[in-house]
Amino acid sequence: MKDCVETKACMGRREFLVKAGLVAGSTVLTVSSLSAAVAFEDVSVPIAADGPLAKIGGSQIIDSTAGKLIVIRTEDAKFVAYSARCTHKRGVLGYDHATKQLACPSHGSKFLAADGSVAKGPAETALASYVAKGRPTSVTVVVP
Repeated sequence: MKDCVETKACMGRREFLVKAGLVAGSTVLTVSSLSAAVAFEDVSVPIAADGPLAKIGGSQIIDSTAGKLIVIRTEDAKFVAYSARCTHKRGVLGYDHATKQLACPSHGSKFLAADGSVAKGPAETALASYVAKGRPTSVTVVVP
């Protein structure tokens, strides 16, 4: 210990713990800021003149990092996007513009297109919703 004091080359226990804490803290901040920077994925869906999203009431299922999503054109410039999987047993949903509901062919669950809430069971949980931004030639869905 005498050699460390004389040469000041050794680090004391307290100094070591402080420096180790600073390194660990900065590592956590760096990793969390990196994950926040890549937290969203924009999925762009083209709107073809004769495609499924060209008219009000049209819908299209797309693939994303969150799984299958369904995009619905509810008004001229308004779109909604939800998980395309039923919250009961994960069946793929279809959209019925006449009833403005998403329906599961597996067990008959229905969800309101306005907000993704359950209209009819056996499903008990609303659909996950996503931000959908309409543009003249495409719609962009933001997936966290």
